[in-house]
Amino acid sequence: MSTSVETGSFKDYFRGLYQGVTSTAKGMWITFKYVWSHKPVTIEYPEVREVLPEKARMRLYNDSQNCISCTNCANACPVDCIYISSVSRPKGEDIPKTSNGQAIRKILTQFDIDTALCCYCGLCTTVCPTECLTHSHDYEFSQYAVEGFIVDYLDPEVKQWRDRIVKNP
Repeated sequence: MSTSVETGSFKDYFRGLYQGVTSTAKGMWITFKYVWSHKPVTIEYPEVREVLPEKARMRLYNDSQNCISCTNCANACPVDCIYISSVSRPKGEDIPKTSNGQAIRKILTQFDIDTALCCYCGLCTTVCPTECLTHSHDYEFSQYAVEGFIVDYLDPEVKQWRDRIVKNP
């Protein structure tokens, strides 16, 4: 049995070598043109923050000082993630007012939102008569456990968000 192996000529070998080098050079030229002519799109997070659209819906915030316990937000929520409890004010007690002048007739005892369930649709913010429930531009609220997504808006630590959120609408 004899096998014959056809070998290309010396000229074909150098022609293939030349085509390989030139095609590699063309590809590298395209890559270098792209790298040197385009500005980078990455940002230096957390030193530089992403600029969010004006109507972006991020973390919900309830200014409990202006909440009148009307439960409109809980009734409008399609996933039932807002939990509100209140008691009536005792007779004869002075009735405080919200920042827009509405009377606060009930004492808010619970205002929790399970943000793990929330679909950020914004229905709860549109029905709020005092506009105390709003979407903030705060998007850094990751948690290690699902239980951490239940936010108690009567907690003093959460009430401190007010200064940061009201200053940065």
